[in-house]
Amino acid sequence: MHAGQKRDYKKTCIDVQYGCAMVAGRETGPSSETAPMNPYPYCICTSVSDKALEALLEVGGGGRFRDDHPWLVARDLWQDAAASSQHLPVMFAVGLPARFSHWAFIDHIAVVELHRATWETDCGFSALEPVNPIWTPLDSVFLKPAEEQLKRERVEGIRQHRYPLTDAELHPYAICETPAFIFNAAR
Repeated sequence: MHAGQKRDYKKTCIDVQYGCAMVAGRETGPSSETAPMNPYPYCICTSVSDKALEALLEVGGGGRFRDDHPWLVARDLWQDAAASSQHLPVMFAVGLPARFSHWAFIDHIAVVELHRATWETDCGFSALEPVNPIWTPLDSVFLKPAEEQLKRERVEGIRQHRYPLTDAELHPYAICETPAFIFNAAR
């Protein structure tokens, strides 16, 4: 976007389970049609309501997700991905029991402290893509292991040990290993 240019956001805000999803106009810049995406090894997983997801899919294009929880570590992860010329994926789960439905690449994460102890996170993302059916159960995606565990696997050659994602880690978001289907879809 150029200085002084405003995004074209629809005025409709759909309440989701833990935030607000808004439909956004597409930003200028590299897109999946013009440049191949290079996914980051980790992704953000969160939940949205069926109603919010339907509204986003109806309009198409990118969108926004808002939460009243500060996504400070997610923002740092997004900045790390951008610094290494990679794109941080976000996966959306819907329903009870929760199942992954769609995913996208994060365009931006802004965290604002509105006043003392009141936060707002605004997460913009690219057009939604359906999740490969094999990866729809939450436990098909694994939580990001601690840095020490990753170092032990690299340096000491110990066996990989991963924990599957559960409903309890989904809100406000979980940091997980990016599933293989996202790497394949980005080619």
